[in-house]
Amino acid sequence: MMLVQVVLVLLFVASTFAQKDVVIDCKDDSVTVKWRPVFSWAQKVDPSKARLGSCPPSSLNEDVLLFLVWLNDCGFRRLMSEDKVTYTNVLTYGSDPEVPPEPVECIYDISGKRTNLEMMEEDHVFTMKLMNSDFSGPALSSMFTLGSRISIKAEVEQQGLQHLQIYLQSCVLATAPDLTHASQVHTIIANAGCLIESKEGNSMFLPRQKPSEIRFYFQAFKFALGETVFFHCNMEAWDHESIGDDKKACYYMKEQRRWELLDDSYRSYICTCCDTACIKRTSFESGSSTKMVIGPFTIVEAAQNNASDTYWTAEEGLIGVPVWAVVVTVPLVLLLVAGAIATGYYLCFWRGGRLGYRPSRDLLTKY
Repeated sequence: MMLVQVVLVLLFVASTFAQKDVVIDCKDDSVTVKWRPVFSWAQKVDPSKARLGSCPPSSLNEDVLLFLVWLNDCGFRRLMSEDKVTYTNVLTYGSDPEVPPEPVECIYDISGKRTNLEMMEEDHVFTMKLMNSDFSGPALSSMFTLGSRISIKAEVEQQGLQHLQIYLQSCVLATAPDLTHASQVHTIIANAGCLIESKEGNSMFLPRQKPSEIRFYFQAFKFALGETVFFHCNMEAWDHESIGDDKKACYYMKEQRRWELLDDSYRSYICTCCDTACIKRTSFESGSSTKMVIGPFTIVEAAQNNASDTYWTAEEGLIGVPVWAVVVTVPLVLLLVAGAIATGYYLCFWRGGRLGYRPSRDLLTKY
């Protein structure tokens, strides 16, 4: 009898644990999902294979995938009724048939209420561009050599009396304009504004020139060398005083070994969550969000870039001059100069010496 009770307890515990393979926490305008994929044999979880809709996970901890995403992102489907709105999506793990898709669903009662998500969907004009190294204008080339700076500027158009400040929530490099079809993905910004690449590579936010604009760069690294690359970014615009765990721009200072808040260094404690998980706060402020993709561009080895038919930038002194034109023109000019010198020497010295000295005007007559 005792053995039967022990078996029943173990089965209950096992079933309870299985039910918690997916934990969903629906917030006002976002959702947090914790997922532990179950395999038929022991293996480590590969976060590059996991997706919530079209979005990669925010982090991985002890084989548990964490997703912190907006409900108007990642391909969530919205179903409306008179008093409810339902957002649905699916967790997938590559094409592995052993890991079945897991549904994700958030249901909200909207009777007589205007949700924060609806306020965020108000129209604002966002732009994002590849810039040259000093941000004085657009990038002159879509080809970047290893070690060079890839500079990006994002901006939101101010409307009326609003004083909006733009934030980059999450950004990735991918090998396709659609993340669901990308063979490689690399995280640049995550955790609601943490510039992850500033800790793992060489990257930095630049001081704002105005609240509605944000600028940053990262150093070109070995990612999909020679292939076309796209930059995907989720961005938001809020009241410029709305700084918090979910509205921030943080970068890592390697010499000081700490995170720094771009807009107020005295409040850099907000960035401490960048090494773990930044919790989304429920808010009723009016804001706007969008998702943008820029590209394609290419990262190449230095030798490959020099061999191609590219252009020098303004910093190098020649604007819009192709390399082949310089290669052809310089030898031709040198040849003409050498010919002129040889002709002068022949007329003035060699021929003159054989025929005796003649006035210079006589050298022009034919003997």
